[in-house]
Amino acid sequence: MNKTLIALAITAALPVAAVADVTISGSLSSKYKNTGAIDTDSSLRVDSSEVLANGMTATAGFSITADHNDDTENSGTASLAGDFGTLTVGSIDADAAFQAGDVGGAVADTTESTSSTASSVYGVHFSGTVAGLTVAAQVNANTGADGVGTRAYVAGTAAKGYNDTVTASTKKTKGTQMSATYEVNGLSLGYGYTSADVTSANTASHNGVHEGQSVIGASYAMGDLVVSVGKQNLKDTATSPDALVSATYTMTADAITIVAQADNAPSGDYQLNLSYAFSDSIAISSEVDKGKTTTMVGTYTEGDLTFTVARQDDDTTDASIALDYGNADLTIGRVGARAGGTLGRADAAEYSHVTYKVAF
Repeated sequence: MNKTLIALAITAALPVAAVADVTISGSLSSKYKNTGAIDTDSSLRVDSSEVLANGMTATAGFSITADHNDDTENSGTASLAGDFGTLTVGSIDADAAFQAGDVGGAVADTTESTSSTASSVYGVHFSGTVAGLTVAAQVNANTGADGVGTRAYVAGTAAKGYNDTVTASTKKTKGTQMSATYEVNGLSLGYGYTSADVTSANTASHNGVHEGQSVIGASYAMGDLVVSVGKQNLKDTATSPDALVSATYTMTADAITIVAQADNAPSGDYQLNLSYAFSDSIAISSEVDKGKTTTMVGTYTEGDLTFTVARQDDDTTDASIALDYGNADLTIGRVGARAGGTLGRADAAEYSHVTYKVAF
């Protein structure tokens, strides 16, 4: 759906020596619900890349995203890559350098409190590899791109979708992160450290990266079996969590794929993912978690038509029929009710919708 624009016309019209290749992409989606609401989301992104005379590669990109609440977010990133590694400035993953060292998977990715999307900040990130040793470091700024350090959403406003007990904040916290990993013959060793909270939206239950947190871990791959161990240490609690030991086995036989994962926390957890393609048109997948109802998703595809039914682990069912018109998609569906979380959206009622999306 993306179209690359080689700026030949600009080069001919303007007295410039060279113009980098530019890729412009974006989308606009409008969803009409049977409740009478219309949600419209749009995004625009511009990316460019240029190989410099010294052999390095410079890239830059920015995006503009607006949702149906009239909230607009702008972000931009520039990078320089060469034999020394990659240096990135602008909008970056808030815990990228720390998570690079968490090879044992002991610390969950930091996400925004009101969604499952990754938390991002403005800062500087560096990563480089020499002889199997990879080092990463980054500095997170205490302000956004416009120099503002704090933005708070209005709690209790139905239009914003938050319940009365939530006051989400995107306050930035200045901090530094660093990590080192080493890989040899299927064995990976890693260490990571952060000086400050990645985001003020973190919970007290340490579901993300927190102040003065460190992690050490190891992972070993033996064919289809991967065994890992990770241990995190917390500055602001008297006792840090026990080491996390996990094993993951992946098996593929013809049209069936099985991924089995087990670990020792919190009390011997396990997860089993299954997927099976009956034909080019019919596929089914399932996820079984300890203590949860099985999630099952079935899809049927015929030409440009895709029919999907999903049974969620909260005993609700989603269903949709989607038509793919190339750069445009039309979807008619039903979404089951969703319970609100302690740090998430308010309860959402079941609804039907018609969604039209155009992307380029």
